[in-house]
Amino acid sequence: MPQVLLKIQDSLDKWGMVELQGKVDCPPAVTLQGAHIGDLHIDKSGTPQLVIGHHILTGKIVKLEKPLGVMTKTDDKKWVIKSVIEEKYIFKTRPKPIVQKNPTEK
Repeated sequence: MPQVLLKIQDSLDKWGMVELQGKVDCPPAVTLQGAHIGDLHIDKSGTPQLVIGHHILTGKIVKLEKPLGVMTKTDDKKWVIKSVIEEKYIFKTRPKPIVQKNPTEK
């Protein structure tokens, strides 16, 4: 399962992980590193929804048994902890197409 790190609420101390069932395809000349893949929304009941293009995925939030650290290496070869990941967003179901009704139809 592919896993992607994401920043939550524009803060350094709260990050999450997105886990997708399957893969995200892109043209061979394009890299996904640092690319905008989709929009993550959390509804009032706490259910995450990921919108990628014209598809929507519904998932769930799971607390990790063991937190993960996000670290970077400095110029003097020391490791600095940027964040701790405590939860992940799992999307196991197949994406559903987003279909809009024609406004002229009743």
